Amino acid sequence: MDYYQILGVNENASQDEIRAAYKKLAMKNHPDRGGDTKRFQEISQAYDTLSDDRKRQEYDASKNGFNPFQHGPNPFGNMHDVFNFTFGPGFASFHQQQNNRKNRDLTIRISISFKQSFTGTQVEARYNLPSGKTNTVVVEIPAGVASGQTIRYGGLGDDSIPNLPRGNLNVNIMVEDDANFKRINDDIHSILDITLLEAMTGCKKDFTHIDGNTFPIGIRPGVTNGVEFCAAGKGFRNGFGRTGDLYIRLNVKIPALSDPVLIREMEDLYARISKVS
Repeated sequence: MDYYQILGVNENASQDEIRAAYKKLAMKNHPDRGGDTKRFQEISQAYDTLSDDRKRQEYDASKNGFNPFQHGPNPFGNMHDVFNFTFGPGFASFHQQQNNRKNRDLTIRISISFKQSFTGTQVEARYNLPSGKTNTVVVEIPAGVASGQTIRYGGLGDDSIPNLPRGNLNVNIMVEDDANFKRINDDIHSILDITLLEAMTGCKKDFTHIDGNTFPIGIRPGVTNGVEFCAAGKGFRNGFGRTGDLYIRLNVKIPALSDPVLIREMEDLYARISKVS
């Protein structure tokens, strides 16, 4: 396995070139985008080695070495037959049992913003293995991910025991709270402030969604505090073909008056309004 060929760079490539090649390939071959899991693991393993100067030097040095098990046919034939012949079927059975084991799974935690959970994002995470190595993986976070959900990457976990397959990497997603938006199931709830005059006379207000898109809301005259508007299909996509809704609750901001003259004027105005209504 030639790591340089996997990433499509030459052996003199700079770290910036290696990083750019990895991000392009990781995005194209990510399992969540329909890519091949084995191919994605090879790309991640190549980047993990070549992005670390010490690992890269060791890898470059080993490329010129000789390993008899990597050249030509296996001189010992079928290793299962060898173990069975030399040590008996009991040892072979134990050897097969060992092959069914793997190294430990690892869990890391990544925090993202509320907006990133709505739109989806990519996060580069570096984590330490029990063996002392450092791994890097680009975590593809799909739109609609909820806080506490876990994304699993096969073969990117512990590698302490060389003769066993690597464990898995579990990436636990934590979504930060947002001051203006709240998630309930797949729905999004928010508040829109309007003035008392706007509530009495009606108005049109622009509402900016979590993704930055703005759309108008028509507010009828005489609307009361706490009325909710529903924008269908503007909530979270849950991955099962359903999209939640956006609920916008009106908050009529009533000013506190302390000026006696202004209070009397407001009382007169309210008396006139009451006669009309």
